[in-house]
Amino acid sequence: MNNNFDMAVAWRIYPKVSKQPILFADNKFKMVEHSLHSFIASTRGINVFIYFLLDGCPPEYKLMIGELFDAKNIQIIESNSIGNAATFQKQIEILLEQDKSEIIYFAEDDYIYAPDGFPQAVELLKNNSQVDFVSGYLPNDIFTHPIHQHKRNVLYHENKIWITANSSCLTFMTTRNVLRNTRDLFLTYVNGNRDTSIWLIITGTYVYNPLSYLKFINDKECFSILKMAIKYSFKYFFTTKKYQLWMPYPAICTHLETGNESPGTDWIALSKNVKYAQ
Repeated sequence: MNNNFDMAVAWRIYPKVSKQPILFADNKFKMVEHSLHSFIASTRGINVFIYFLLDGCPPEYKLMIGELFDAKNIQIIESNSIGNAATFQKQIEILLEQDKSEIIYFAEDDYIYAPDGFPQAVELLKNNSQVDFVSGYLPNDIFTHPIHQHKRNVLYHENKIWITANSSCLTFMTTRNVLRNTRDLFLTYVNGNRDTSIWLIITGTYVYNPLSYLKFINDKECFSILKMAIKYSFKYFFTTKKYQLWMPYPAICTHLETGNESPGTDWIALSKNVKYAQ
């Protein structure tokens, strides 16, 4: 293992805008550029190696990345519009096979990051045995959506409150060892499973309790999440240990989809203060 890096990142980028972002809704290149600059500011103080998966991106993306990062800290991998599921599978393969760092991070292209957030997250994962996964993103509905209502553990670490969560998106931090043990479960996403359903099995929430299915039987969305967990992942119900997923408040980053911003931070104001690296 090459120990020169504190974190290895697999970052997938697709050149088209999806849904309705709060920033750069008509300019994906500018969104990605802004995201990368904010990530640079968020990872100050740690040494990061990034694998960029450019899926059907025009040449200017590769040029921009080459100008932003030292060549010894990146590797660019290009594919021909193979899509969301296939690039997620490539992220898993790359992060398991790489030898840059035991701590790994899955990144998507429609996030923005708060300054100096990552050193604390890396330290939390490295030094706490109960922390298996870290999501820098805190869902906007974390305290209101029925699927997120469950008992939580709490940690106070430096200037943030960290809470356990039962599910997240596919932008998250973990270790190679934990990913190795959960790889097959994450790969059910490639076959059509949804991220929330996968996380509920990983965190052991609801899916093992028959009463949960009765509880959510009249909630179409929640019941669908549980059904998909059974459909795609039932064989892992009794072989996957329960892991703990932690999220910070205030959040380290936010998904840019309108209405899903991490609470507690004015992300529009923060985005205006992103300093572009020279």
